[in-house]
Amino acid sequence: MRDATVASPASGPYPALARPGRIGRLELPHRILMGSMHLGIEGDAAELDRLAAFYLERVQGCAALIITGGAAVRPEGGGDHWFCLTDPSHRDQLAQLASRVQKAGGRIALQLFHAGRYAYSIEIGTTALAPSAVECRLTRETPRAMTEDDIAQTVQAFADAARFAREAGFHAVEVMGSEGYLLNEFLSPLTNQREDRYGGDLEGRMRLSVEVVEAIRQAVSGDFPLIFRMSGADCMPGSTTWEETLTYARRLEQAGVDALNVGIGWHESQVPTVAAVVPRGGFAPVAAGIRQAVTIPVIGANRINTPELADELIALGWVDFVAPARPWLADPAFAKKALSGDRRGLNVCIACNQSCLDHVMDRPSRPASCLVNPRAGHELRWPLAKVSRSRRVAVVGGGPAGLEAARAAAERGHQVTLFEAERQLGGQLRLAARVEGKEEFWETIRYYDEWLWRLGVDVRLGTAANPQTLLEYDAVILAQGVEPAVPDLPGVDLPHVVRYTDILSGRVAAGRRIAIIGAGGIGCDVALYLMKGGRPPERVLGFLGEHGVQSLDQVPRSVTILARSRRIAATVGRTTRWVVRSELKALGVAVWTEFQCRSITPEGVVGVMQGEERLVEADQVILCAGQTPRRDLVAALEGRVPLEVVGGARDTVRLNAARAIREGFEAAQRI
Repeated sequence: MRDATVASPASGPYPALARPGRIGRLELPHRILMGSMHLGIEGDAAELDRLAAFYLERVQGCAALIITGGAAVRPEGGGDHWFCLTDPSHRDQLAQLASRVQKAGGRIALQLFHAGRYAYSIEIGTTALAPSAVECRLTRETPRAMTEDDIAQTVQAFADAARFAREAGFHAVEVMGSEGYLLNEFLSPLTNQREDRYGGDLEGRMRLSVEVVEAIRQAVSGDFPLIFRMSGADCMPGSTTWEETLTYARRLEQAGVDALNVGIGWHESQVPTVAAVVPRGGFAPVAAGIRQAVTIPVIGANRINTPELADELIALGWVDFVAPARPWLADPAFAKKALSGDRRGLNVCIACNQSCLDHVMDRPSRPASCLVNPRAGHELRWPLAKVSRSRRVAVVGGGPAGLEAARAAAERGHQVTLFEAERQLGGQLRLAARVEGKEEFWETIRYYDEWLWRLGVDVRLGTAANPQTLLEYDAVILAQGVEPAVPDLPGVDLPHVVRYTDILSGRVAAGRRIAIIGAGGIGCDVALYLMKGGRPPERVLGFLGEHGVQSLDQVPRSVTILARSRRIAATVGRTTRWVVRSELKALGVAVWTEFQCRSITPEGVVGVMQGEERLVEADQVILCAGQTPRRDLVAALEGRVPLEVVGGARDTVRLNAARAIREGFEAAQRI
């Protein structure tokens, strides 16, 4: 039975998305493109089939145009696992990729890329190049200022790359000029301190971009579509102004660009741009402003993850096309489902970054995948195929690991029964979804709820599985999850001491003065839940203010996080850890680091910090000190039935939703 509490909005159709469109002379059947994504397997001939399988499945998913991950126009503009267009073997791989996409009936654009000061010297074998020798906070290196000869070679490299793209069968090119990469660096006064004709005023700072576009136009005729990904907002104090951005957009159009794809932010920016805390469509007004300044199509991207939002933005005239990237990781049939009105069947990107950006931004990098779709990037290894013999499979636990195990096993053709002791599906996902900024997890629960129903999974809620019943199945997947760990501290049984599950589930009301023991991802989530939950929504405050009704704008509450080490949120991924820390600081959450808890008393938590005994006064103490596996069924089943133990039930080392879902998926593939 499907969970009515996580019902999706009304299904399509989405008429604005379905309208045909055009970029230059390229006719497109609808308005949903696939934005550029770097998968971390590019440039490796042994991985070409894997990369092609990824793209071909998105062709089948009806992407109107696929934009590849960036291909460096020169070696110093790339890095490990990047295509480089001066490498003949890389050109051959790209030509094969374009041919395969064409034969499958798809359209593909090659993104032309130069990292500039974001290149790592250890990866490119030399010092990175940039407009000026300004230290980079991302790489912690200082690049070399480009000479005019360097600039001329780079311009020619872009032109040569575009010529290659056309000859190789690509349908278009996109020039990367956003996100703080080379062309964006030349435009910004923060990184361009030159005194020659490529620096100084706006005309000088945008000269390189204009020359690149003009050189491409000379290399390929005007009928070859040219998209330019420009920065709509750098989100860097002192960088390019809004007025300069609009002038830049007009100048790019004059130079011969056929469409503008609007990017947001730099990798060094202290403004979240793609994380879940960014509201859906949060930067769409920036793209809309640029659209008013030009006559060519404008493409929107950041945090456009549902068809209803994309359709509305196009219908309102804010953008002409959408080019989501990560939503195509979450669901390879994103456009197909949107255009057919299958909103309930869509696996929505939750903007978690855990398996995509966190992977490719790590050093060394790891191949990208997706938390909610662990098959992303592994399509070749895990083809969609039915098993030769259907088996009766029991899955115990309706949290992230169990949900994916049940879905994947049923998709392969097994007869699946899912046992969940609680009355609702979701487990830890349901708790996380209650935290402001993580509401997207409701979409994940909805998706599983829908597909378990479609695939005929026998979902038994409020049913604790027993060994005797499980031994009747051909195979069992144990995904019972975890329980909050209870530290061995005097006073842990006092009535004002609760577990994080008590708070996030709503079983226990929050106090006023709260001490949280544990500074990992869960401890930080609980702190954000308590502080953000203490203020009315902006719409409510706006309504009350508009009508002159006085109210409390924040429930008085103090929260202190107690961390054993120097670091907080250490288990949170690299691309979102800083967001969490910034939010905690902005909300006034106190953080005591290197605090060694000694006991809990009616007055609060006693511990040692900097060699002194301290008391953190609290009327409520919340335990977020780790988790322990639920493994009570393992001993009764091991050796008696084919058994897989996954997720938190296996162990809690580096446990997160991405690992749990991946293990559930892989277990289903082994049956």
